[in-house]
Amino acid sequence: MRRQRPIYGVIITGCILLFSIFLLLSVFRPPVVPEEGPPTVYLLYASAGTMPQLLITDQIDAFITWEPVVSNAELSGIGTIIATPADLPPPGKWENAAINVLVLRKDVIEQYPDISALLSALTTAAINRTNEDPEPAREITADWVFGTQPILTPVGSIDPLDVENSSFGYMNFTADAEIPESGIVNQAINGDTNSTYNPEDMVNPVVSMRGNQFLNGSAIPRLTGDIPTINIGYIPSSDNYAPLYVMVKESGYFCDQYGFCLAPDDPEASRPVECTLFVQGVPAAHINLIPGQSGGGIMTTIGQKSLQGAYVGAVPAELQIALGNPSSIIQSINTGGSGLVVSNEADCKNWDSFVAWVKLFHKADKPPLVIATVQSSIQEDMIREALAYENISVILYGTDFETEYP
Repeated sequence: MRRQRPIYGVIITGCILLFSIFLLLSVFRPPVVPEEGPPTVYLLYASAGTMPQLLITDQIDAFITWEPVVSNAELSGIGTIIATPADLPPPGKWENAAINVLVLRKDVIEQYPDISALLSALTTAAINRTNEDPEPAREITADWVFGTQPILTPVGSIDPLDVENSSFGYMNFTADAEIPESGIVNQAINGDTNSTYNPEDMVNPVVSMRGNQFLNGSAIPRLTGDIPTINIGYIPSSDNYAPLYVMVKESGYFCDQYGFCLAPDDPEASRPVECTLFVQGVPAAHINLIPGQSGGGIMTTIGQKSLQGAYVGAVPAELQIALGNPSSIIQSINTGGSGLVVSNEADCKNWDSFVAWVKLFHKADKPPLVIATVQSSIQEDMIREALAYENISVILYGTDFETEYP
């Protein structure tokens, strides 16, 4: 029998969060920005799961977040996807940028170099498997993220697999994408003479190189007999981590193909937590997959040593590492996998018409449009940089001050 997911606490927490956002929106009334100033938008921080509800109730005008929230909103009739990372300026900045990455603490890499390399090898192998055989990967991801029951939406129910069929069209899984330079990180360390920021310096290439040797058979993992417990964080509501789900659910394939795999301790669990890393049938490590709500929170937990690694957004990883988190980025997971969604009534179908829409509100002396995103996420970085490129100012919702973007 499959274990039921503990959804009641999640529902209660979500309702409380949604009520808090509604309260903020009802108390704060956006003032009209004088026409002589630059066009302006309001940026509202919210959880990814609340954004469709905020949009359908006209509390916001648009949101930018990760899949499958984006595809789910469009398929359920809540909103329309008008831009993906490749569509956002500056031209070419986000098209091939690493959106999500594998991160490990430096002390784990030093103490368990081959276990770290095995995790990297399996991540790369799972990315390849997902690309080579996407149909079962979509089914695995649909079950992991949504479960087997239809998804209830404000306008009816939809099949989880339909969402994944759409979502996978916006994601490109790759272990070789470059880490983007982040304006949020530059802003955070601005003025700190002891901080230097170079995305390439945050990557530990040795781990993935060793992992590739395991995949091509040119090296064999060395086991010391010490079987550590390693906690890996991730966001289970995102299908940007589909290769992780494939890695666990198709563990038999990887054991047969490479001689090592990450197998769930409970094969019947739809979303396993406790797993074992096997090498030639021998346990090498206990791996726990720990759900999280946001990349920033997960990276903070790594800094507190409660987690030893994570599959997480590139910008939260870069931000925490730049501020002293003792971790390294190992490799990318994917590009794409995010989207800007607007109300179906919005008079825009792409990024250029969205910019024109913002300017139209400004010229008409209307309150600025409100865009929701997750704080300190790569999606926030995308929308801030795109708006700055278009000379559109950003004001945090609930405040009266403009926030600069480098």
